[in-house]
Amino acid sequence: MLSPTAPLELLPLHAAPLDNERTVTLSDAFDHITYAPTARLVSAIQRSQRHAAGVEVMVVAHGGGHLPDIASIGGPLHEAVLITDLHGSAEMLRQEEATPARALHAMSRARIVHVASHGLPHSNRWATGLALRGSSLGEATLTASRILAEGDFSTVDLVVLNACRTGVHEGTGRTVQTLRSLESAFLARGARAVISTLWEITDLQGVVFSAVLHAHLGSGMAPNAAYADTIRYLRAHQWRVPSQQGPVISAESAISSVLPDWRGYLDQQVAGNPLFWGTFKITGAV
Repeated sequence: MLSPTAPLELLPLHAAPLDNERTVTLSDAFDHITYAPTARLVSAIQRSQRHAAGVEVMVVAHGGGHLPDIASIGGPLHEAVLITDLHGSAEMLRQEEATPARALHAMSRARIVHVASHGLPHSNRWATGLALRGSSLGEATLTASRILAEGDFSTVDLVVLNACRTGVHEGTGRTVQTLRSLESAFLARGARAVISTLWEITDLQGVVFSAVLHAHLGSGMAPNAAYADTIRYLRAHQWRVPSQQGPVISAESAISSVLPDWRGYLDQQVAGNPLFWGTFKITGAV
């Protein structure tokens, strides 16, 4: 994977000779060469002008069920309640309020943005999006193209896209493209970092991840450190022994208030997918 910065992105690095005598190139040595000029994007984020946030945390949640193609799920609404309880100052858009237009406007004022909904991957990367409120699937989807056209996240330190497959794309194009996945659209419009997913997640996995993450964020921890500690919690199955100290106590208590038997249910899910924690990744200026 190559991530060139200017002016190296103008060169066909995959054809650069590794051995002058035999003219062996990178293309000869590797089956696949991928260009991912994300270093330029991160550099641009670090140089960009930041603005003061008017809201500490903005939660956008929609559980679907209002359109035939969008099944109803309970996780996003549980997440919204838990997150607002874990933060002293948080605002929330959910269900009927959570239209794409209102969500974009609300996100532009926040320092931390959390979206809990259905993720909608698409072979056209511009149509990839998040299922929110609308009278049709087109009206309800907050697409990557709309985020790029209308988004302004110069106040945002972290976006959490807690929906299925928000960190991948289904495009088949072979040309060099800077922006592909949904997370990249948020980064391109000024967000410093994005947490996204590589594959499907269950409601419970999303709720537990979100509660632990925001418990750490609410204690003042930086986004990258909060993410790392949350992954460590999931990877080590720390939920099996109730926490005795630190911010995780409040997270576990909040989860228990919604689902008292959540530890047993999570054990059952982990038995079928022990690497479930690997779906969550963080990208950006971290």
